[in-house]
Amino acid sequence: MEIRLFKAIDALSEQLDKFKNQQDPKVVEKASGFLHSSFLAAIEEFLNSDRQIGLFELPDVSNTTGILEYTKWFFRCLFEIARQRKTFDQKLCMVLEEAHTVIPEWNFIGVEEKKAQSLVNNISQIALQGRKYGIGFVIVAQRTANVSKTILTQCNSIVAFQQFDKTSADFLLNYMGPEMVGALSSLRFRQAIAVWKGFSIGRAVIFEVPEINEPGNSGRA
Repeated sequence: MEIRLFKAIDALSEQLDKFKNQQDPKVVEKASGFLHSSFLAAIEEFLNSDRQIGLFELPDVSNTTGILEYTKWFFRCLFEIARQRKTFDQKLCMVLEEAHTVIPEWNFIGVEEKKAQSLVNNISQIALQGRKYGIGFVIVAQRTANVSKTILTQCNSIVAFQQFDKTSADFLLNYMGPEMVGALSSLRFRQAIAVWKGFSIGRAVIFEVPEINEPGNSGRA
């Protein structure tokens, strides 16, 4: 199934890369229909199961636009189901690892990929609807500069680990003030700064992530 999805994404992306009058409507319709039905079925199957965790794996497709198309279809179908159900029995949390590949700041994609701006905006707008349906997001990224600011500015809690990137520091300055931003570069291993609504303390605070010793894991936590 995954291979067929990836091929459908590539076929659709190839058509959408063309001018409107050069696209093959039959290919677009077939690929779009397959993606829509496949994502709906997969999401419904997970939501109706007893599983607590599901993995959303990015496709190995030929270009950045293809990855964004894949992400857009997933989000679109998820929220289509959410709108139909009005709300979920339990809240959902979407964890976006390496978020720059899923919701990138479009001007970091590359000059030849600026056509992907509309896709990024589409994905961001869909994601912003999540709170209405009990769907939350955890955004994980190494640099805020590479992630959509439309999404980042909606985050109500931030956890920042050691970093030296000036662009990220400038962004975080809006949330934790110059003293805490200045401390980012001197944080030790497993230390982080937490700030905003998700933390009851009400102000930015430096804390240490506890070490988790799991069976079979002899490395650093």
